[in-house]
Amino acid sequence: MKKQIVSLLAATILFAGVPSVVHTANAATTSKQQVEVLLDARKMTFPDAKPFQDDNSAVMVPIRFVSEKLGATVGWSKSAGKQVVTLKTDKHSVSMTVGSATAVVDGESKTYDSKIILKQSRTFVPLRLVSEGLGQTVNWDQIGKWVWIGSKEVPTLDSINLNIQSIAPFKKYFQREKADYYLKNSSGTPYQNVINLKSSNLPLKMNGTILYDLKPATINGVNYIQMRTDKYPIQLEYLTKFDDLRTRSDRNKLTTKNSDGTYYHYFELVSYADQDLHGIFDKNPLTIKDLDFLMFFSVSEKSLVLMSNPWSN
Repeated sequence: MKKQIVSLLAATILFAGVPSVVHTANAATTSKQQVEVLLDARKMTFPDAKPFQDDNSAVMVPIRFVSEKLGATVGWSKSAGKQVVTLKTDKHSVSMTVGSATAVVDGESKTYDSKIILKQSRTFVPLRLVSEGLGQTVNWDQIGKWVWIGSKEVPTLDSINLNIQSIAPFKKYFQREKADYYLKNSSGTPYQNVINLKSSNLPLKMNGTILYDLKPATINGVNYIQMRTDKYPIQLEYLTKFDDLRTRSDRNKLTTKNSDGTYYHYFELVSYADQDLHGIFDKNPLTIKDLDFLMFFSVSEKSLVLMSNPWSN
């Protein structure tokens, strides 16, 4: 009997640590994803023309911004009335003509699925040309619609420069009874600072978990925030424009494993816990625009970690 109890206990502990994965026909509805380019696991910013997928499903990137970040010199000329773009590094050279699907890479002619085009006064080229032409490792992330160039080693909170602020202006969100629990680290030491993230800071590794991205999602008419991680969810809370804290738990039954091994986790926007457990009565259902910040609970011993609401507008 004792062995049975021990076995049952072991099984309970084992499965408690593994995400419950479902593949449901009730797929989440999310907004159209913008193609992003990451260089050494950091998102690149494009001032105007953005990367996109063309009609052939080829990923097209604005070559100037990507090339210059990779240390290439970009040149422009005209030949037979057509614009020619050249890229040069210490080891590689590329010559391409706008309107053509062929480029000369290190003296060898190569043909691509899509033509080099001008769009919004920028020259867009197929992603594969960046890989072959500039000697870079390039990976396409179909789930996130991300182009990974170079290293895919995701940095930790402590390894990069982030926006650190005093915690004082944020204490207004923690006025209800026992809410100050969230203002201390796991040792009970009060936080003095806040790391205020932007969505452009993602992906980041927090307390051993990689957070790739967050986005609004709808399943069966219910609104959620969808979190993509490498495995486990990060506990998510909301700081609202009503100067209060809303605690949330991921809906474990909705957890979905993606084809690349990452996971989607879902946090409800509206929860009965606000009223039943915390006595918070909303005149109208909480909306995504009512959130000032997302809070990632207990991911740092040094600072409270927040993210400014990326969907406030």
